Amino acid sequence: MKKLTYCNTCVLPSTKPHIKFDKNGTCTACLFHLKKNSNIKNKINWGKRKIEFDTLIKKIKAKKAPLYDVCVPVSGGKDSITQVSHLLNRGLRILSVNIDYGIKTKIGEDNLRIIPKLGSNLITYRPDLKLQKKIIKISFEKFGDPDLMSHCLLHAMPIRIAIQLKIPMVLLGENSAYEYSGSSSYNDKFMSEKYFNYYVSNSGHTPKKFSKRFNIPYKLMKPYDLPSQKELKKTLPVFTSYFFNWSSENNLKNAKKYGFKTLKNQREGTYRNYVGIDEKINRIHQYLKLLKFGYGRGSDHACEDIRNKKISRSTAIQLVKKYDRKELSNYYINDFIKFIGMSKKNFQLIMKKYTNTKIWKIKGNQKTFIHKIS
Repeated sequence: MKKLTYCNTCVLPSTKPHIKFDKNGTCTACLFHLKKNSNIKNKINWGKRKIEFDTLIKKIKAKKAPLYDVCVPVSGGKDSITQVSHLLNRGLRILSVNIDYGIKTKIGEDNLRIIPKLGSNLITYRPDLKLQKKIIKISFEKFGDPDLMSHCLLHAMPIRIAIQLKIPMVLLGENSAYEYSGSSSYNDKFMSEKYFNYYVSNSGHTPKKFSKRFNIPYKLMKPYDLPSQKELKKTLPVFTSYFFNWSSENNLKNAKKYGFKTLKNQREGTYRNYVGIDEKINRIHQYLKLLKFGYGRGSDHACEDIRNKKISRSTAIQLVKKYDRKELSNYYINDFIKFIGMSKKNFQLIMKKYTNTKIWKIKGNQKTFIHKIS
């Protein structure tokens, strides 16, 4: 691995997948943020995109679908509540789809109940639990990412439901490849096969390949996979973030208007109390990201706050040291190993296996981050 370097504007490291730096040392995520929010030439015209969204909604309503006009994947988090809110007072029949794939929290369940109160129908899809636990365990052991296939399920299944129910549009959340990596290759308003197979499936680890490698019949993996190009033409999966300026803080303010609850204290691994609070397995995913690439959820949030001029870079560095590198607690570990059927000893061995020794110095049960953010 080359010497670890950091964006000179935020605190993202060069190890982040899909990230690139310009000749001045600024990462593509920061450059994209400028395009979203500054007065530079070729900046995004959000007023024009709002009109484009309004026009799209009129076309969707004109289709006179049999049951619902729009399908919205929801977790009950601040973002999905905001997605649904963009559709209110438009005379739309909304079907929100929650994918219950792991270990829900009490606050997550409470926040999910907000969705039908807004004026949306809500259904929860629970995958075959025996299969899901097997898939999560394999993903954790073989890829160091328990959310690998769950991430695919979250994207694919609502689209499949929309096709089955003849719903003409699926309103997805943010285009993560563009919002957080600034990847111009994926600057699109639509969910595409290219986006799914590379970004959602973590650089090509598609459900089809997963099925073949681990001898799981593909017919059982279909809910995790994007429908065929022919099938995709039966609905229109679009990103909310293409039409509306995506902002965690603004989404939080909006969600709170509808009764969204936050934690009393910071969520482990970051200094925010309102992100990743609906489900537990994602904390394992985020901590593994820290072990493998040297940055976690706290770094993501610090970078966003730098770009929004809420904190300085020096303050962000201190926040990363204090919160991002916080050890994974038994609150998450115990529920996770019980869920997938694994001993704590084997869990720790796998975590050690995916700890990048070019980033971390390991001595006994202790590990120290080698690099200094500069």
